[in-house]
Amino acid sequence: MKTLISRVVFLLITSTGALLHAQSIKIPNDKKLSSIAYSMVHPLHKWDGVSKDVSSIVVADPERKNITQVAVSVKLNTFDSQNANRDSHMIEVAEGLKFPSVTFVSKEIKQDGDKLQVSGTLSFHGKSNEIAFQALRTNTDKQMVVAGGFKLKLTQFGIEPPSLLGLATEDEFELRFSMVYP
Repeated sequence: MKTLISRVVFLLITSTGALLHAQSIKIPNDKKLSSIAYSMVHPLHKWDGVSKDVSSIVVADPERKNITQVAVSVKLNTFDSQNANRDSHMIEVAEGLKFPSVTFVSKEIKQDGDKLQVSGTLSFHGKSNEIAFQALRTNTDKQMVVAGGFKLKLTQFGIEPPSLLGLATEDEFELRFSMVYP
């Protein structure tokens, strides 16, 4: 776990080309409470796959109470759709042995109250794409929750939509996340 967080911090620093300022703080996510889920649609059914084994770190400016950067990594083999055959097929189609993780590293985070506009690079299946999405930040005395979602296409990452009984899934799928930071 520490090795993965170290790699995420390294990705965060090297991808932006910036050194972290002394006044910034790095906060790893609470793995017991954080999750990422994907939703896919096939003509015969719809399903969600959920991973609760997500590694993430935010860099925050405590004076301004802003999140300035984020990095996230999740292994494909940690997603559970409540169907082991489907999960195995997903890993096969996404070439999970060759490309075991999905990562996101922010380039810019604009904050307007509790709303975040995030842009950065999502890497999946050996391809990296620039994406932008909105997230909502909620603070309590003990934790900060950042939640949101966005849609992607399998083909933009070089993955042919899988099929069952001769019918392919929809190309577009949705990713949702709820990241909890102490």
